[in-house]
Amino acid sequence: MGSAAGSRLLFVDDEVRLLRYVSERLEPLGYDVATCRSWEEAQESLNPRPAIIFVEPQAGSNSANGNLLTQMREAVKDVPIVVLSSAREPECIVEALRKGASDYVCKPFTARDLESVIEQTLSGQNGTAQTSVSLRKATKVEFIHSHPKMEHIARIARQIQDTRVPVLITGESGVGKDIIARLFHQESLLGDRQFVKVPCAAIPSELIESELFGHKKGSFTGAHIDRAGKFEVARGGTIFLDEISEMSAGVQAKFLNVLQDGVFSPVGCNDEIKSDVRVIAATNRNLEEDIVDGSFREDLYYRLNVVRVEIPPLRERREDILPLTEFFLEKYARQYGREQTELSDELRDLFAKYRWPGNVRELENLVKRYIVLEDEDSLRQVLTAPQNGHRTAEGAEQEFDQFLALQDGDSWDLKAVRKQAVAAVERRMIDRALGKTGWNKWKAAKELKVSYKTLLVKIEEYGLKRRSEGD
Repeated sequence: MGSAAGSRLLFVDDEVRLLRYVSERLEPLGYDVATCRSWEEAQESLNPRPAIIFVEPQAGSNSANGNLLTQMREAVKDVPIVVLSSAREPECIVEALRKGASDYVCKPFTARDLESVIEQTLSGQNGTAQTSVSLRKATKVEFIHSHPKMEHIARIARQIQDTRVPVLITGESGVGKDIIARLFHQESLLGDRQFVKVPCAAIPSELIESELFGHKKGSFTGAHIDRAGKFEVARGGTIFLDEISEMSAGVQAKFLNVLQDGVFSPVGCNDEIKSDVRVIAATNRNLEEDIVDGSFREDLYYRLNVVRVEIPPLRERREDILPLTEFFLEKYARQYGREQTELSDELRDLFAKYRWPGNVRELENLVKRYIVLEDEDSLRQVLTAPQNGHRTAEGAEQEFDQFLALQDGDSWDLKAVRKQAVAAVERRMIDRALGKTGWNKWKAAKELKVSYKTLLVKIEEYGLKRRSEGD
């Protein structure tokens, strides 16, 4: 940890086991850890001044009035406050940051998560506070592939290694866009510099401009310190904007200016900062369609689309399935301290034939579950599900015939029918996802692979309401 070692950390949480956990994990690393179960108790531990305060906003008697963060920020104006909370809803995160939190860590977390946040927060003091959105230098990428299209992608990465042209990566969810972005960074002349990943879909729309470009103290409610944006943090390296299509129109316009002019201004500041970064963007959406419906700027698209890389889904590059399987078997056996096992010929055949609708991510998670549970039967059950989870053409046609039979009127306007069919399916899937997650909209959005904002719009559009227990 270098200069971070010896720093005093104050944890305020009423979970005794959590306080014991952070002490046991962080003190051996050289940190001076103080723990308290309430803010009233913590105020007696402010001397000597802690380098960072970690707090559960619901800890202690102040939780009822919801003003704990405000009280803490007034009492320790110059100390970074990091929230530790089980609440994952964007509105909770936004509220915490507006009340003065420097960062937000969702429970449960690991000691490694805390180490990363501590290092980033301490390195970001003196007017350049940072948040914990993948600020580490990129580790070496294991690019496992056999398919010619994937080798072509690797060749492109090598061909443009000495340039800083933008790269646009497209492909279905789970195909490995993150790995390809890191590969392009690794193969470039910037490979030993910072790789900063920004998950645009996971950052609330109210905060993404500040996250990307930073802000000045006092520029908005809750901006208690200067904060460097990701473009500034990535200076000299690569910034990876994942799910670029989730940017709002205003942020798209500002981002376009960065690509055109190479400068940006933090929120609340007129000074221009030179952007010395290589931009890689990724999306699982059809940006051409987004341009037509007005949700994505055409001029920004052409600025980004200098080098375009389309990653085929795993079902179209079956040569990669077994090499990836072997890689994940070895990786997770080592990670979880299990004896590495080889798949039976039967399972290897099932892996090779499965359609993998979730792509590489689904393959990785299935192998991980197999390593942990050592349960071949559950693995076989997934891999032998009827039609690999896909409907037959006949089944799809029968389902749509049933849909038409339920429609009112005699209109056979193809566009109208298509719109009604899509709406009916969307409404049903959203209703199911909300029911499955107990109306946790954040989890439902992840299940449906859409942004939280998109889900809220759809819920309102379809008039969906939570059912009472008796319904």
